[in-house]
Amino acid sequence: MFDFGIANEKQKEAVTCTEGPLLIIAGPGTGKTFTLVKRIAYLVFEKGVKPSEIMAITFTEKAAHQLVTRISDEFLRYSGCENINIDEMYIGTFHSVCLRLMKEYSELLPFDADKRIIDSFEQQYLVYNNLERFRSVKGYCSSDFNSMSKWEQAKAICKYTSTMSEELLSRDKLLDDKDADILVIAKVWDEYDKLLTENNATDFSTIQADAWRMMQNSDISASVREKIRYVMVDEYQDTNHIQEQLILAIGEKHGNICVVGDDDQGLYRFRGATIRNIFEFPKHFGENECRVIKLEENYRSEKGIIDLYNNWMTNPEYKRKFDWGKYRYPKKIYTSKKETYSSVYTCKGTYDEPARVKLAEMIKRMKQNGTVTDYNQIVFLFKSVRNDEAKKTAEFLEESGIPVYTPRSKLYFERAEVRQIIGCLICCFRTFTCFLKQQKDADKPSKISRYYISDCMPLSSGLLKENKELYGCISEIANDIAGCKDKTEYTLLSIFYRIIAFEPFRSYIENPDGSNARQARNLAEMSNIISKFCYIHDMHLIGADNRDTLSEEFFERYLRLLKDEGVGEYEDEAEYAPEGCVSFMTIHQAKGLEFPVVIVGSLPLKKESESKDSFFYSVESRFCRKPFEAPDMIPYFDMWRKYYVAFSRAKNLLVLTEKDGSRTKPYTSVITENIPDISEYNDNRVFDRVKKEHIRKTYSFTSHISVYDECPIRYLYFKEYKFAPCEILHTSVGTLIHATLEDLNRFAIAGRYDEITEELIKKWFALNYAKMQESTGLMLSEERRKSALDQVLNYFDKRKEHIRKVWKAEEKVELVLPEYILQGVIDLIEDDDGKIEIVDYKTGRKPDLPEKSAQVEHYRKQLEIYAYLISERYKKNVSRMHLYYTNEAEENPLVTFEYSKNCVDKEIEDVSQTVRKIEDKRFDAKAENDYSCRYCDMKYMCKKVKNYD
Repeated sequence: MFDFGIANEKQKEAVTCTEGPLLIIAGPGTGKTFTLVKRIAYLVFEKGVKPSEIMAITFTEKAAHQLVTRISDEFLRYSGCENINIDEMYIGTFHSVCLRLMKEYSELLPFDADKRIIDSFEQQYLVYNNLERFRSVKGYCSSDFNSMSKWEQAKAICKYTSTMSEELLSRDKLLDDKDADILVIAKVWDEYDKLLTENNATDFSTIQADAWRMMQNSDISASVREKIRYVMVDEYQDTNHIQEQLILAIGEKHGNICVVGDDDQGLYRFRGATIRNIFEFPKHFGENECRVIKLEENYRSEKGIIDLYNNWMTNPEYKRKFDWGKYRYPKKIYTSKKETYSSVYTCKGTYDEPARVKLAEMIKRMKQNGTVTDYNQIVFLFKSVRNDEAKKTAEFLEESGIPVYTPRSKLYFERAEVRQIIGCLICCFRTFTCFLKQQKDADKPSKISRYYISDCMPLSSGLLKENKELYGCISEIANDIAGCKDKTEYTLLSIFYRIIAFEPFRSYIENPDGSNARQARNLAEMSNIISKFCYIHDMHLIGADNRDTLSEEFFERYLRLLKDEGVGEYEDEAEYAPEGCVSFMTIHQAKGLEFPVVIVGSLPLKKESESKDSFFYSVESRFCRKPFEAPDMIPYFDMWRKYYVAFSRAKNLLVLTEKDGSRTKPYTSVITENIPDISEYNDNRVFDRVKKEHIRKTYSFTSHISVYDECPIRYLYFKEYKFAPCEILHTSVGTLIHATLEDLNRFAIAGRYDEITEELIKKWFALNYAKMQESTGLMLSEERRKSALDQVLNYFDKRKEHIRKVWKAEEKVELVLPEYILQGVIDLIEDDDGKIEIVDYKTGRKPDLPEKSAQVEHYRKQLEIYAYLISERYKKNVSRMHLYYTNEAEENPLVTFEYSKNCVDKEIEDVSQTVRKIEDKRFDAKAENDYSCRYCDMKYMCKKVKNYD
């Protein structure tokens, strides 16, 4: 008998309705994730569905992590769960699922699916740097594009190419179009696609378009449809056209497509989402074939709050302006809770100081009387946290002694630690320093120059006066760069790592739990900004040929554009409301979250309308589907849905702030006329605590366990803070060898043993090296390349008789434990008439066993757990485990262990102890391993530089 737990009748109905199409309309706080998790468990444990036959798509990576955690929690309640690999399920965002499918079918694709993924800023920056290519398109300079700034042109190009891709428009048809605007945008799209190809890059829209192209291959689509029997999609109201078509294509054979969403919470029209998908979903199937189930019982909010947002959506007053008509599923959210107190208040006069005083006094009063025990139980929601209302309110609360957490306010470049490091980096480039002096004397210095001159250089000058060692370091670097005739030993990132070894940067980084956490993470973000810049411009070693160009491109262009766009600060996905602070969020940011106390600002005084240029109307006219909602109604629909989301975030108390004394009343006034002012609030009841986000973290042997065991402090810097690694040259050889051996094994698995020759291996090696160059910008010396190729050829020569035994390669394994999920990848599994052996490749020489016994023992534990997981998954006995050292040319390259299942529990407990240390943030120990320290970017921080320079 399946355990439905606390599921209500409608949730049970949604869980057990597994065959055929299903639309679940889930109102706020109605337990949709609970229902999805129960539904997946029902499929696996009640109906015997294999995890690999299930696809569950979420809107964000965070939602995917939460879903995996909830599923693994649920599965641990069932016997036999240890034999189920959750990683086999297709769980993730549309983009991650598309990438996984394309990787699985990469051999059959007519295009290279292994491309570098660029984010929206890098996408726009790539176009910006190549704008002349687009300006050469016939008709471009007489189009709307030419009236924009260069950066706005780049953003517009990215916007339109993404829109056309997501709407599945045919570029060939557009190139034959008679409309002048369409012809220009089609040629721009064509040029953009060429630019991506030349840079071996892809963006998020192109990922989906490539997956759609893949599904047009009849062999691939038949295979995908056969193996994926059950498809589930969350937040379906926020999907776009190509996402809808992908889902329908994947689920076509079995028809078991379940979509979950709430039309009232559709917020992402500006990203191309369309509410029509959730309304038209049933129409893709036969009459009465699609079941529709509504989840309307709310488990989150007080009755008064629910009544208010129900009234907001159905109040007859709005009909003077618009009518929902067919654009809303009728629903009435309800709760079984009884109304015992007033849970909704207003605060009038939000834009003046008396109103802010009222808000601050209310917050302090609630804290003092124990209504809230932590400021993090309170959130302010705004249309934007960068507008004056939000900024002034945050400043006032801070001045009143109430800390505020607002990571999306784009204050990154205003932080002292960021201005300090930028100033120090500028001091390393004398030509650019001279340029700033000229700008200072100019009548109208550029905006970014004023920032450097007024905000950055004074801070760095103060540091150099206070710290003679820092001054000496920067002077030496500046002299070397200014005086070099060829290349220096410096990269921009290596200079960064030398500078942060000095005060005050050292103190920012060395205290992981104290007040310096923000500073450390902001410095880590700067390392990633530098790393990405160096890659984009292929500027690594600084020399006479690029020192002036590099400094100009980085400071005058790259940082300028980043600063204008704004850089968000660190957000912990497991702690959306940090303790001790009132949160400031946008309404979009708060979607899916809940808070005991919600204060909503930016209440609408007038309808918002999105400006559209002639290009948009021209492109829209070519969409395969005509506009769904009436254009003049869309501003009202979007406004009502946005504030419905805002109001429904509240659990215990909702405060609506209204501008007082204005001639124009907020649209919300129709539901707030009889609501008391917060000055009347006087209730001492204790509100709920903020719900802790439980996200079971995933750890891998190579990326986490081994790194921590080798050096906890290095783990802190590069895994917790996420500093960008600089010294990757020594890892490139290993990556190249692994990639080529993977090609060899893939051929063997396909049964093409006899086709593998030294010439073919050399071809694979050359292709992998070219790809590595593209992705890292690094070039290996002829000696290093020859060494790497020789290691692969030696492997082939020594293992020829084993090639036919290759059974699996790059096999992912996963162990779900109550505390965490352990993942790994087995390089090679051999099957010799049922006798299973696993092999892990190690690039380098075979170690001297007595001297390196601890390192080898660590590898043995890893292989023992891998062997256990493989034996459980395939019900085959593993006999032996091997480490294969590819750089061992003369002696036997293998270190072999016999597999014993008796030791597995102890090995898992050893790994668990390491995980506990990581999660307890025990990062005080440093490595004693000379090799590890030699190639660590933080060797300056650890003061080991004298030994390894």
